[in-house]
Amino acid sequence: MEIVILVSLLSLYCDFTDAECLVVSPARLVVKHGDPASSNCSSDTPVEMGWEATQGGAGLTDNKVKILNWKVDSLTDWNSNPTCFTEGGQCQKQLNITVYKLPDRVSISYRKYPDPMVEGHQYLLQCLVQNIAPIGRLTVTFYKVNTTGEQTELDTQHKSKDNINTPENGTYTLDFTPGRDDDGAQLLCSAMLDLGPEGPQPPPVMESNRLNTNVHYKPQFTSPGCFSMSITEGDTLSLNCSANGNPAPSYDWLLPHADPNTMEERSVVTITNMAKSHSGNYTCFARNPLGNSTCTVKVEVTVDYLPIIAGLASVVILLVISCFIYSSYYKHTRMSH
Repeated sequence: MEIVILVSLLSLYCDFTDAECLVVSPARLVVKHGDPASSNCSSDTPVEMGWEATQGGAGLTDNKVKILNWKVDSLTDWNSNPTCFTEGGQCQKQLNITVYKLPDRVSISYRKYPDPMVEGHQYLLQCLVQNIAPIGRLTVTFYKVNTTGEQTELDTQHKSKDNINTPENGTYTLDFTPGRDDDGAQLLCSAMLDLGPEGPQPPPVMESNRLNTNVHYKPQFTSPGCFSMSITEGDTLSLNCSANGNPAPSYDWLLPHADPNTMEERSVVTITNMAKSHSGNYTCFARNPLGNSTCTVKVEVTVDYLPIIAGLASVVILLVISCFIYSSYYKHTRMSH
């Protein structure tokens, strides 16, 4: 029981003496490499104190003082940990310093096989952050910017290397599978150095170059695509074949009244004075090196009976009129006789 009481008293004594010990203010600094830095070491009662440091160090003061300043005009030591101390090292406090450096360059690239990108293939995006410190506080984010300017976050990565203070290169990778909607989009990555509340606010961010994507994909017919239609005999038929594809597709038409082995290389089919024999399926083939797609338009040629009916009606009317004139003339002739 007496031992426990003694330990407790020693703990209280140590806490009390520590509270009376040196105070470093600010206790933590975040300094850009090459910038000036300073901090004060103070005591409630005058003591002989000094600073032990690779830069800006000072020996014990000749007189007892209550405050002693540590200062450097250009901090270049990546592992600087100045320590304020009193005579005999009875009390000492360390200044916590983080020296940082923004990256020289941030760049994005991808493995170029196959090149250009092909829909459905997987590519390895690589973000290279050059000469940054401390790399353990770095966050890298991959982005995609579509053709309308809308930005989408693809992935965020952070590698813990808190024990490394000197500048390093960081390489970050991401698997990316493009689709046809990604054609014309831009890829980029950003490097954010978050140094906590003592660091620059907002945290500095450096973006990479923008990688323009050229995605190849096989043709696909736009809407409305394949359909059925009817056209009146004697009218003109015009069919336009249009498909989205990269590279731009070429077009062939297979016509119902042509040789099955004969294809017409054109995107628009125009036939004047349509006849019943022109009815059938008109099939368009859109092709590029990645594949082909087909679209069939079913065309039915109909006869307009209105002109025929009008013609027959005209004939009937003429016959009636002729009969009336003839009968009138014949009757008038008989009465004369």
